[in-house]
Amino acid sequence: MRIEINSKKALENYMRIKKELPNAIIAYAIKANYDQKILELLAKNDCLAEVCSEYEHKIAIKNGFKKIIRNGYAPKGTAWLTNVETIEDRTIIKGLIGARLRLDTKSKLGIDESEILKNRWDAVAIHTREDFENSLKKAETIADKTGAQYIDAGGNYNTEKIQILKRVKHELIIEPGREIVANTTRIITKVLAIKENKIITDCGMNLLNKFADNKYIVNAKGTKNHTYKIYGPIPTELDNIGTHNLPLLKKGDEITIENAGAYTLSMFSPWTQPKPRIKYI
Repeated sequence: MRIEINSKKALENYMRIKKELPNAIIAYAIKANYDQKILELLAKNDCLAEVCSEYEHKIAIKNGFKKIIRNGYAPKGTAWLTNVETIEDRTIIKGLIGARLRLDTKSKLGIDESEILKNRWDAVAIHTREDFENSLKKAETIADKTGAQYIDAGGNYNTEKIQILKRVKHELIIEPGREIVANTTRIITKVLAIKENKIITDCGMNLLNKFADNKYIVNAKGTKNHTYKIYGPIPTELDNIGTHNLPLLKKGDEITIENAGAYTLSMFSPWTQPKPRIKYI
C-alpha cells in the first residue's frame, strides 16, 4: 500500500471556496489532515486554522498560521477567536470569545440559548448538518441580541449551503476541512486474496475508518464488469470498504481509492500495520 498526496489541490480548493464566498473568513479544520505541505501552503495564502485541542493548536503555530480559531472544551493558549462550550470558560479566554449554540438538547456540544443571551459575545457558532438554514437564522438572531459581530457556520458545505451562507448579514466565518483536502489524496492498495466475490486488500479500517467517509472513488485498470465486496486485512468483518464494480481482478493487482484525503492519515491507527509511505505528486 502507498499514498499519493497532491498538496496543490488543497490550495485550489481553498481558492475556489474563497471565490464562492468572497466575504467569508476561512479557517481550515486541521483535524481533517495534518500533512505539513498542505498546512504550510494554506498558511502562506492567508488561510486561518481551526483547532479543537492544544495539540492541534501547537501544530497550527508550527506550520505558520497567523490566526487561529479554537473550539472545544478546556481551551488553552491565545487564539484570535475561541468558541466556548461552557459559560465558565469565558474567564480563561484571551482574544475574541464566541459561544457555540446548542442546537440539540441531547448533544454534548454547545450552550443553551437562554444562557448565551445573558452575556455579550464576539461570535455565535453553529455546527450542524440538520436544518442548516433555520439554525443559521437562529444564530443570527442571537448575535443581534448579544452584540456578536461574527457568525461561525462551521463546516460541511454543498451548493445549497453556499447559497444560504451568501445571505448572512453578519461577518461570516466558515471552517471547511473535508472540502479542502478530500480530493488531495489517493491510496493505492494491493489485492492480497480473492474469495468468491470478496476482495481482501492491504488497506483497511486503519485508514478508511467510518468517520473518514469521503465518497471514495474506487478504480482499477480494465472494464468494470464485476461486483466485489472489498475488505481490509484486519481480522474482523467490520474492516470493509463497501461494494464496488471493478474489472476482473487477481491476487497482486492494484486498486486505487480516490478522495481519501480527509480523516484518514490524521486518524491512522498502527493496529496491525505501520503507517504507509507518502509520495507527493
